[in-house]
Parts: sequence; C-alpha cells; structure tokens
Amino acid sequence: MAFDFAIRRLIDLSPGIHSPLLVPVIFHLSDYRQTTNMKLNAFLVPFTGLMLAYTGFTVISHFYSRSTTPSVESESPSTLSSIPSAERNLISESRSLLVVGVSSKIPITEDYRLLDSVPWELRDVSRHFREAGLESSCELLDVGADLVQPLLDVVPNVAGPLGRRSAFTIRLQVGKELGDGLPSITRGIIEDYLRSHQLTIQPTFYYNETGTVVLGPVIRAAFVRTDSPQQTSPAEAMIATSIRELRTLGAYWNKSEKFTPSECRTLILGFRYTLDLNVTLANPNPQREYEVLVLHILPGATAANPKMAVFATSDARTQFHLLEETDPNSAEQVAAITADVRFADAKLLGMYPEAPVVTKVRHRALLTIPVELVKSQIEGLGGQAPAEGFSGVLDELYIRATGDLGAGDGKSSVEVQPGKTTETDAAPR
Repeated sequence: MAFDFAIRRLIDLSPGIHSPLLVPVIFHLSDYRQTTNMKLNAFLVPFTGLMLAYTGFTVISHFYSRSTTPSVESESPSTLSSIPSAERNLISESRSLLVVGVSSKIPITEDYRLLDSVPWELRDVSRHFREAGLESSCELLDVGADLVQPLLDVVPNVAGPLGRRSAFTIRLQVGKELGDGLPSITRGIIEDYLRSHQLTIQPTFYYNETGTVVLGPVIRAAFVRTDSPQQTSPAEAMIATSIRELRTLGAYWNKSEKFTPSECRTLILGFRYTLDLNVTLANPNPQREYEVLVLHILPGATAANPKMAVFATSDARTQFHLLEETDPNSAEQVAAITADVRFADAKLLGMYPEAPVVTKVRHRALLTIPVELVKSQIEGLGGQAPAEGFSGVLDELYIRATGDLGAGDGKSSVEVQPGKTTETDAAPR
C-alpha cells in the first residue's frame, strides 16, 4: 500500500517533471514492490495456515470436552454407589452444610492413642499427658461460630461427620479471699470478665457405614458470653493458653481384639493446671497438678442422639464425680465445674494479671464416690468384674445415679448420692 501511494504521488506530480526521467523511477519502485510482496507472502501464507489449524483444533477440543464432561445433576444413585467410600463421603458432605469445627476426615485407628487402664497415679497421668503432646490439645472454636449446630443426617452405607455437641461447661471466678491483692479497678474488670464468660467443651462425633456413633479424638471449646451464648466470642490469651492444657490422653480399650473406633465408647482426657495448697496470699504454695475427665457414650446412643455421660476427678484424682447432665441442643449452659482462681503474676503495676492458680473447685455432680471404690469395681473386688472393665463400671454408675435401668443389669454395690453438688478445696484430702 505504501508503494502504491508513492507511485501515485509521482504520477500526480508528473506534469511538472520530464516524463522520460520519471519512468525508470516508477518501474524501479514497481519492481521493488513485487519483490517485497513475494517475500511477505512466503512468510504469511504458512503462518496463516498454522493459525487457522490451531483455531480449528481449539474449537473442536472445546466442543469435545463439553460433550464428554459429566454433570453433577446427571449422577444417578447407582453411579454414586460405585464410588469408593472415602469419595462418596466427600460427595455427601458437599450436599450438606458443613459443621464448623469438625474435620471432614473420618477418624481411623491410627488417630487414637489407646489406654488399657485409667491413669489414676500422678506419674501415669503426667506421662500420658506428655506423650499426647500439643497436637492432642483442646482447640478453641473460631470467633463467631455457633455454639449449637444441628447434627448432620446419616447417609446410608456411607461414613461421615455428625457434628459437635456440648458435654459440660467450665467457669472461672476470682476467689473471694484472694482478690484483695489486685488493684480495685483491675479486680472489678477481671471479675466482670470472668462472670460474663464461660467455656463449653464439645467433643466431635462421626458415624460409620452402619450408622454406629463414633466418638472422635478431637475436642473443641466454645468461649461464649453468658448474655449472648449463641455464638463464640474473642478470648483473652490467658484463656486460650489454659484451654490447651486440656488434652485427649487416649481411648479406653481393654479388649484383646483389634481396636475399632466405632466400638470404643470411652475417651479419657487429662487437664494440667497450677494448684495452690495454701489459700492464703501470705504463704502461697503453687504446684503442678492433673485431673482426669472421662467422656463416655451411653448404651443405646444413636447417631440421631449420641447421648453421653461426663465424669471428672478432683482432689488430685482421689474423688470421682458424675457431672450433671446438660441439654446439648440449648445455648443456655449451666457450669458443671466452677474454679476459684488467683493470679500468680501481673504486668504493668498489676493492671494485666496472668498465670491463674486454682484454689478451689466446685462440681455440680449427680454422684461423688472415692476413686478407690471405682478401682475396686473395675477389678471386680466383692463381685464379678464388668466385661467392659472401666466402661462397664461407668454404665453401672450412671444407671444407679439416674435410675435409668433401661441398659445393663442394674446391679451395683456402689452407694451413690444423687443430686449432690460437691465443693472441693485445692488441698487434697
């Protein structure tokens, strides 16, 4: 085009220029244009061919992929049933509202630490606590998570998560005789904060291919305000640090058969805290202490209602309590364990207390018995030992305390005191 324009300009100017002089120039430009066009055509023709071929290949591939990609809507039940269990589980979850704080991974045998006996002694519980490690610590739910979420529906022939449910609630308060050491402003702020918040412990539940309840090894904690307990609230660093001292020690399994998560009904937890044997500020005597908590699925529990009982020790694992039952479907939770605390350290002239020390513990308990009596029941002293060992004793204690004789044989030599609220001083008896 540029060459044609130049030739036309020369022809237009030709009246003022001698024509014989112009003719060689025009012929030279025309020859140069033809040569250049031939070179361009030699390059553009194969390049254009390649681009057309690529475009055709892209269009054909696009239509082919659309015709061969299956749609989710077109999947039939028979197609889903042919997919392996793990993949079908993920498909079923994608059709449900995932429960916050519950992993989609179904617990397997390797996810559990196994205990064939209860760690009553200090050396045993401290060893299991150490071996469990931080990965077994209770975890706080994210801020804004619902305290109560409906359990997921069971999908036949598929293993999957059920959800989490409230098991028991803990509340801290400043001891009446130990708050005088704090500045008045600080004490008022701390008392208001502890009074208006509490921790609800929630185990996680799953179900296997037959619909049997599976108690997961992971424990969650919901930190909520008592005036708006429906959703979790931000927790101070002191609370987050303390809750990590609650760890899953292991699943109780005294059978000779290979461990099966769906057949395990008892999970043993350990809590490490600082205990003060002297309730006076003049002569404090703090030391490390451990207590044992037990989550126990009751006979007859179903995936629709995974009912459980909660047991706890006190007084350096010398007393055994069956905690009062709670309604897991209600956001209004009553504290089953209340602990009086003082603070061993503080920053900025006492304005930021830290390192809470427990001085007194109160349990809302349906029954309280000595741990030695529980040991004798496990060993079968004075009678026949339960076939399930510790788990069988827990069933028996629950039946006797609640009067629910719908499970087990209802026979027990244990004397219980239903409806008793137990107050425990820090000093072991």
